[in-house]
Amino acid sequence: MESQQIEARRRRILQTAGVSTAGIIGFSGRTLAEGVHDTEAVDGAEPGVNSYGTEPGVQKIEADPDAGFHSPYFLYTPSFPSVEESLNDSQVRPLVVTTYPWGDFEERVAGAKDPDRGITGRIADATNCPVLSVPLTLTRGHLGLEPQELTLALDFEISEPQRERVDRQFIAMIEDAKSRLNTGSYTISDGIHYDGGSSAGYFIDKVAPLHPEYINAYSSGANGHAFLPFTELTDDVPVHGDPDRTTVPWPIGTGNLEELTGEAFNKEEWMDIEQFRWIGGEDQDPDDPENYIHKRFRGDDEIDQVVEECFGTLQVDDRFETSRKIYDHLDVPATFRTFEGQPHSPVWEDRLEAAEFHKERIEADFELLHVTLVESDSEAYVGDTVTARVTVENVTDVNSSTTVSFAVDGPAGETTEIETTEVQVDSKSAETVELETVFEETGEFTLRINGTAIEDSVVVTEEPTEEVNGTGSETSSEGDAVTDQGGVAADEAPGFGVVQTLMAVGGIGYLLDRYRSTDD
Repeated sequence: MESQQIEARRRRILQTAGVSTAGIIGFSGRTLAEGVHDTEAVDGAEPGVNSYGTEPGVQKIEADPDAGFHSPYFLYTPSFPSVEESLNDSQVRPLVVTTYPWGDFEERVAGAKDPDRGITGRIADATNCPVLSVPLTLTRGHLGLEPQELTLALDFEISEPQRERVDRQFIAMIEDAKSRLNTGSYTISDGIHYDGGSSAGYFIDKVAPLHPEYINAYSSGANGHAFLPFTELTDDVPVHGDPDRTTVPWPIGTGNLEELTGEAFNKEEWMDIEQFRWIGGEDQDPDDPENYIHKRFRGDDEIDQVVEECFGTLQVDDRFETSRKIYDHLDVPATFRTFEGQPHSPVWEDRLEAAEFHKERIEADFELLHVTLVESDSEAYVGDTVTARVTVENVTDVNSSTTVSFAVDGPAGETTEIETTEVQVDSKSAETVELETVFEETGEFTLRINGTAIEDSVVVTEEPTEEVNGTGSETSSEGDAVTDQGGVAADEAPGFGVVQTLMAVGGIGYLLDRYRSTDD
């Protein structure tokens, strides 16, 4: 089918459903019309290099078949200030990923070029994470499998080079982006955070079972049913109806996944992915659910029947609620959220809950606070208090906390834990923490903050005593014997040996008492 014919069919379906084709709203908070214009802004990245070793702003990365991807992608790095080398793991960040799967190839590329806007932009700017935006769409045909009837015209793929194992192209883009970002003070973690709604949400629901080791958390919305992480239905699974079959094929379950892809389903990795699943409470047509424009799997082929038998017909009341019950039964780490009174595309205030989900997970899983050394003592006497001062800085918009530990390596190489303290820092602020210890012996000691050795060691010595003359009496700077206030030489006063001992331990108060006792 030619490109013009596909486009005409897509617009007829949308117009029949009463949807304007002038500004089809995607789930990054913009319209297709807004995404197509102003392409030069992508090339106008801010000058200089940020803490990721890349130019701040949005960059277009061209297709690189040798690297494994046949479409361009867009990379956004927020303009955060450079940080000192931190004494904790605060310079590790996840890559936040989204996709723009609507329309033909050119539309998808145009729509994907604004990753700094919408939910992904909110997550990036709040947590100092980069964003990868990809113009990919995924159907069974993109895995080299038998094509299936598509239920939403926006899913049509017309560009052949982009069809080949789109899931692998997706992973190749992630790896390429990481290689570009891991050149600065920040490094990118293995697991991504993904956000998407409607077709973009369905995209990650299908990719996650294929490559769960690449995904730390994702939010997916505006779709009724969820992926089932098993091959066969059992009687205890709380499905909606009474299915005639027990095997649940992909993309609904894992029944034929290994046969199709040659790779077994890694359930353990998949169960570690945290999910936030949402839907608008009015995202269904109870009067005509079979013809509802946003409903998937409404036909009569095998996959459609599996979905209807397992999840029911209505997107919210049947499918979304059944998915919630099944995930609760299986202990899948997922939050289900229904935005009451909202349509397929909820209001911005509701969608921000997905951003909050990601910010909370990033704050829980990654160190957002930078711990840096301000100063520390390098010399001390036995009995002195030695202080190391550190600054705990929060350059993000997320209130966070971290643990700072203090330890000392002794002359013999032994490590002594001194203290551990938790520090809470509000967004865009800093706290100074003083860590203290007292040395009871001489030697050279190494201070450690969060296990990292401070370069300058602390040299501890005995406190020097005053010089004495040949008779054992202390002398002044002119060499005269020191006398007490009554004119008697100190070495002639009773109890001098005791006084000398007390002076050696710094007992000034005891010395005065001793003088009084001898006068009595």
